[in-house]
Amino acid sequence: MEDRIVNEKAIFVKTGNTIKRIQSRDILYVQCEGNVSQIHLLNGSELSCIRLLKFIEQDLAGTGFVRINHNCLANGAEVEEIRYINARKRQLVLSDGTVLDISYRKWKPVKAALLGKK
Repeated sequence: MEDRIVNEKAIFVKTGNTIKRIQSRDILYVQCEGNVSQIHLLNGSELSCIRLLKFIEQDLAGTGFVRINHNCLANGAEVEEIRYINARKRQLVLSDGTVLDISYRKWKPVKAALLGKK
């Protein structure tokens, strides 16, 4: 996969009684259950915040993040490989070895974003 320069953004995340500033380049992926989002960072730490994934996705627009399924947003710059399991199942492998499922419905937009193909 070719290297791309993406726009750098910072997002502010409220965790407990603290608001933290996080650079988009430091985020590996964001996973959400209900309205609680878990932000997984490159350094291995995690932050929890009460915020819908669609709002985090809007904040990170234009920085190379890709919605890979209903509950997950991945940093395209950290994708190491794409695995084809079968016709309906594909996975992303991130730089830290994390494996995330790509939903069937999101495959075409993910492929277009990461591979530049339609």
